[in-house]
Amino acid sequence: MSIIYIGIDDTDVPGSPGTGRVARGLARLLEEKGMAKSLGVSRHQLLVDDRIKYTSHNSSKGIAIEGKGRIDAILATASEYMKEGYQSGADPGLCLCEEHQVDREIIELGYLATRQVVEKATAISLAARHNIILKEFGGSGDGVIGALAAVGLRAGGNDGRLVDLRGIHDIKGIITVADILKETDVDRVVVSASGIRLADNEKIDSQDRIRPSLVDGKPVLKVEWKNERWIPIESKAKHKVTGEKG
Repeated sequence: MSIIYIGIDDTDVPGSPGTGRVARGLARLLEEKGMAKSLGVSRHQLLVDDRIKYTSHNSSKGIAIEGKGRIDAILATASEYMKEGYQSGADPGLCLCEEHQVDREIIELGYLATRQVVEKATAISLAARHNIILKEFGGSGDGVIGALAAVGLRAGGNDGRLVDLRGIHDIKGIITVADILKETDVDRVVVSASGIRLADNEKIDSQDRIRPSLVDGKPVLKVEWKNERWIPIESKAKHKVTGEKG
């Protein structure tokens, strides 16, 4: 079963639900329709620069799915969902492609968007050369830049964190590594500073929020030792401080 990547960007405006909610909703919809199995929704931080129009943090969202339906049917469903889900005044973009269409050039475009301004024409030209679907739905359509970047970064497998993955929203309180691995699709739990894998019997204070990082294409929960306990580096407290959505 082939992997399909979907990138979404710039569906929101100040005060509205974020693009993360749209991406999570689309992943769930594709599963509910029996068209795909979701491998999770990832958040990718792009360049924050005054030359770029963004709502709050300029992050785009990537979705990886195992496709069960035809790609044209998945595209039609995603397009309709985007039309219904984006906010007036936004500049939404959607990217969709199969795994074999993503090469080093697409991945490098993703990383480029994290450190410098990428022109819309550049994204459109690159997608066309790879026969990658890139659609805009309103406004300037500049969201296609972040959407293509999200696909490249998600496919690259070493950028961003999972904001949606089977089981992660149900993890609460103190829980063992073994139970995290059993109840979610997290691949492993590691010490952030060293990468050392924690034993199954180690206990984690989840702080009611776990957001695995993408490491070599796998969802890996990174933790740190703080106040005599293991806690996720993406803690609930940090989330509140930054004010990030997703």
